[in-house]
Amino acid sequence: MENDSLESWDDFVSGNFLKAADVEDEQDAYACVNVQQILRDEKPQVRLILERAEKESVFDLNKTNARKLKELGMDTPKECIGKKIYFKKVLVRNPTTNLEVDGLRIYKIE
Repeated sequence: MENDSLESWDDFVSGNFLKAADVEDEQDAYACVNVQQILRDEKPQVRLILERAEKESVFDLNKTNARKLKELGMDTPKECIGKKIYFKKVLVRNPTTNLEVDGLRIYKIE
């Protein structure tokens, strides 16, 4: 049986992850246009599909950002669809290299 997802690399190589370098200002709003559930290390994780200035990006929620969205009043991941999400840059430790790198934290949603 053929698997249609093997007809393209799009599902396996994504160059459109939102990075700290992409966020120029804490007032930059990213519209959440969709949410998906993905598996990372065989554990379910929420992926936000974001849009800003006609450019689509994906942002996988770690536990810190997922807790923040819940704290900000989002009872379910799907409630993020149609909302504007704001990020601030923070220093985080890369678990693989043990070095500090720029990361993103959600701080506001409208």
